[in-house]
Amino acid sequence: MKTIVYLLSFSLLIASCNSKDDYIEDVYVNIHIDLSLPEYSDLQVSGSSIFIEGGVEGIIIYHGVGNDYKVYDRNCSYEPSLACSYIDSVDAGIAYCNCCSSAFLLSNNASVLNSPALLPLKMYNWSLNGSQMRIYNH
Repeated sequence: MKTIVYLLSFSLLIASCNSKDDYIEDVYVNIHIDLSLPEYSDLQVSGSSIFIEGGVEGIIIYHGVGNDYKVYDRNCSYEPSLACSYIDSVDAGIAYCNCCSSAFLLSNNASVLNSPALLPLKMYNWSLNGSQMRIYNH
């Protein structure tokens, strides 16, 4: 009887642990964009953001103050393996996931403003040389 209880408890423990699919994938990112092109003109104003292709679910570029930018993956940090788990809108520097109702403050390293997410969005590195932006992670 003890063995059955032990096996059952162990099985429940294993089943309740997060699988690898519950983490945002680590995909190679090395994107070069010219911020002077018309498709990136929305980024000329501090506090603005755009979506571009790349990363796991796409990328958010947020223009902070001056030449400070923040670059994040659109994959929501709450149950990222779900097909609907991505940032689908940004309003006033707050990114929203309609799948789980989480919200993230882009100006503050995408910290969580509204649960159920507990972790910020995945951040990418960037560099700026004139109007040429490079977004990368390796």
